[in-house]
Amino acid sequence: MKMLRWTTRWLWALARSAALLALWSGLASAQDFQKVEGALRPELPAGPFVGAAYGFIWIAILVYVLSVARGLSSVRQDLAELRKKIDRAGPRP
Repeated sequence: MKMLRWTTRWLWALARSAALLALWSGLASAQDFQKVEGALRPELPAGPFVGAAYGFIWIAILVYVLSVARGLSSVRQDLAELRKKIDRAGPRP
């Protein structure tokens, strides 16, 4: 019980410290505001990057599924070989 109480107090202290640090860093970054002069920089379009990311994810999933299927077929072949060996050995006494 003492350990649980100590752990709970420690976690609360850690959470409070993290919250204070987040607030402090937010205030510090708000003070660094600089006025933008002139034209804004052109932004990169997000569409091609999102499409590339989705394509990469789908290719990774496809490679994973194919590797799992290949492993499964190997396991099935091994299982069939074991069944043949067991059938050839005959019944056990």
